[in-house]
Amino acid sequence: MEYVIKSPHQLDIEKVCALLKSDLEHGLSEFEATSRLRKYGKNALVEPKKRSLIRIFIGQFTNALVAVLAIAAAVAFVFEEWLEGSAILVVILVNAIIGYYMEVQAIKSMDALKKLTRSFTKAFRDGHLQQVSVEELVPGDVVFLEAGDMVPADCRLTELQQLGVSEAVLTGESDLIVKTIDVIDGQPLLAETFNMIYKGTMISRGNAHALVVGTGRNTQLGRIADLTAEAEKESTPLEKKLTILSKKLIGLTLVLAAGVMVIGLIQGRGLYLMIETAIALAIAAIPEGLPIVATIALARGMLRLARFQVIVKKLSAVETLGETQVIFTDKTGTLTENRLSPEVLVTYAGDSIIDHLQLNDKEKDNEDHLILERILEVGVLCNNASLKTESDEDDVGDPLEVALLRLADEKHEDYLSLYQKFPRIKEIPFDSDIKMMGTMHQYHNDDYLVCVKGAVEVVLKESDYVLTANGLVPLQDHSYWIQKADALSEKGIRVLAMAYATIDEVVDDFSHNLVLLGLIGFMDPPRKEIKAAIDTCHKAGIEVVMVTGDHPKTAVNIAREVNLMNEHDGPAVHGSKLDLEHKLSDEEKAQLIRTSVFARVSPAQKLKLVNLYQSMGQTVGMIGDGVNDTPALKKSDIGIAMGKRGTEAAKEVADLVLKDDAFTSIVIAIKQGRGILENIRYFVIYLLSCNLSEILLVASAFFTNLPMPLLPLQILFINMVTDVFPAFALGTCRESESVMQQSPRKKGAPIITREGWKSIVVYALFITMASIGALLYASLYLELDAVLANNFAFYTLILAQLWQVFNLTDINQSFFNNIITRNKYIWSALVLSIGIVVVAYYIPVLKEVLSLGNFTWEYLGLVIGFSLLPVATIQITKRLKLIE
Repeated sequence: MEYVIKSPHQLDIEKVCALLKSDLEHGLSEFEATSRLRKYGKNALVEPKKRSLIRIFIGQFTNALVAVLAIAAAVAFVFEEWLEGSAILVVILVNAIIGYYMEVQAIKSMDALKKLTRSFTKAFRDGHLQQVSVEELVPGDVVFLEAGDMVPADCRLTELQQLGVSEAVLTGESDLIVKTIDVIDGQPLLAETFNMIYKGTMISRGNAHALVVGTGRNTQLGRIADLTAEAEKESTPLEKKLTILSKKLIGLTLVLAAGVMVIGLIQGRGLYLMIETAIALAIAAIPEGLPIVATIALARGMLRLARFQVIVKKLSAVETLGETQVIFTDKTGTLTENRLSPEVLVTYAGDSIIDHLQLNDKEKDNEDHLILERILEVGVLCNNASLKTESDEDDVGDPLEVALLRLADEKHEDYLSLYQKFPRIKEIPFDSDIKMMGTMHQYHNDDYLVCVKGAVEVVLKESDYVLTANGLVPLQDHSYWIQKADALSEKGIRVLAMAYATIDEVVDDFSHNLVLLGLIGFMDPPRKEIKAAIDTCHKAGIEVVMVTGDHPKTAVNIAREVNLMNEHDGPAVHGSKLDLEHKLSDEEKAQLIRTSVFARVSPAQKLKLVNLYQSMGQTVGMIGDGVNDTPALKKSDIGIAMGKRGTEAAKEVADLVLKDDAFTSIVIAIKQGRGILENIRYFVIYLLSCNLSEILLVASAFFTNLPMPLLPLQILFINMVTDVFPAFALGTCRESESVMQQSPRKKGAPIITREGWKSIVVYALFITMASIGALLYASLYLELDAVLANNFAFYTLILAQLWQVFNLTDINQSFFNNIITRNKYIWSALVLSIGIVVVAYYIPVLKEVLSLGNFTWEYLGLVIGFSLLPVATIQITKRLKLIE
């Protein structure tokens, strides 16, 4: 690994900048950045080495089904059944082609998902701070990073404010690393290179400007990624469950097959017949397609969710969505529109509507005008946002800070001049624990201006004076300001306190002895669609809990407005009560979680809240956006990050990312997640009931001395026709409307419930009885030979299994109009499967291999009649509620 320049930590900032031919103030030009991107390549780590298409194809010959088929082919050749042995080898090849196609489709779906998870960072291009794709960063870019950002590349620090970085991903050390811009001599350890920050680490505190010196594989993280490029993909819990289920079924059936073979030999039946019967049973039992069809269903579901602005980062998250019992949601931007507009100005003299205030010469003596002017100055200077400069750009920064800049742009004649007039010297970055931000600026003569904004109670605590028309007055009574803030909060208005100070020396902690200017109230109306979304959650058995850092009265007002809080809920709980969570009894915990609103909650308390609900057996979905939310996001069963206002750190650890920051997207995701699990349950029941019917048919005929109803090659043909295409089509069904009227699936619940297994057995028995009925009717009533009698059972079984897809409909839906009958892929699968059967009948070689005789239209009509008996009988029993 080599940087563009050698040992940047040993060089001063000007030297690094000169060697990289960059500009600390303006960054690179777009033209230069594009040129360097071509030269150095994308800022991306090496991907884990993928299996080649040839290896994927070869891998299809290494499963249990191929092993059984290979034994069957060998046995056929030993007994000089050349045609049958050759046909089995062809079947092995066809099976491999189908498996190869399905696995490649799954890989393509996953690759498409990766393209949706692009990350962005803030960089200076052509003199403007703008959002740039992390992959497009190049050496020489000047980036701006703040708390919550993931470091996008290896960088030399050039300017910082109380910067603390978590480098555990590289060094394993959990302690916060305090950084500097000073030159470091020699070749220190990675953890001691304090003037550098590295790709993949996280800004935990403060902010910084930095020069990119290494990208992609030429980073410390890239070097590690090169060493771990061979890592294998971890299977999801669902895939593991399906694989275990498949292995158990194979084991049970192999025991059955061996038992049948031994009993037959003891009874004096022919060796080849017994081997053929045992192999037929083994082939019938192997549900080889379960895990791969599940993977495709999950991956396709993730792609479908992406169309609804939900990026799913892990396959396993789709499973957890179906189990979610409680969702912790923030207020601002999730339940509300996140379009903050300043509405009210509160000063010592009373309230004023901001729209009515103007800064012009006629109002120079107006008290509110003087205070508003100073508030605008504080709002601009104590601010890290920036307004868009072009029509196709987006504002950069926190929505509240953007709202302050827009207010200044509207009311102040030239707010941009404030940056030159009062250059920033220091900053106390906003922290959700202290609920305040402060900046220090060069002021008149040798004095310094301090600007502070934050939560009302916090700023009041640090203020000694209040600005009035008569100058500074000691701030002794806080009750006036608290009452004003409470009154606004009860109306759902978010309140921010503004203060300033002048000091005569540069100090690190400058947020004391402040002068209170006043309060600004911001309106952030609830999203129009939020009521319906919360009602849907409640009907689906999902509890929605607001967890916010805002004032309790603001939170309760919004909660009631969107129907999140009702008369049965307990009062809003202050976050401080969660600090005592470990001392509460189970009864006290149950009482605590009766509320739907937790207010003034810190990130550390969010983690305790997740632990509290999980200790009560709940499956928790957690919405977060800040760097301090990452522990709670990781601990929750499903972490959900905001796409627009969420930090890169939050997005990195989350399982889902909501691109539009809308709560309604979570509801859609849960509905889709439940639908995907419902589809997987459909095709598992379908495949297992079909396979069990084949086992029961062969075993029944064997133990009752009936003619062989199915030959090994016929079973192989049936599985290729009825297993693959209908099962794949079932995985594409749209979720039923009733899916959000059911309770969440229990955490860790099996794929198939006891009722589901009951349905599998009942479905298989009806299909088996119809096939045996057709066999007996042909041999006893029609007195047909063994070949045609076998064909009656063969065709009946195929059609009965195909009609089986219609038995998977919701009992509350019409049999003729439901998610199955409306699915074009189901009908395509049925037509394709029946078409393959017809082709096999009319191609002489296949007809001979499958031992098919000449069938009349009369026989076909009888077969169709027998095949419809199971679906008709099952529909009657379902409507009588005898089976699921």
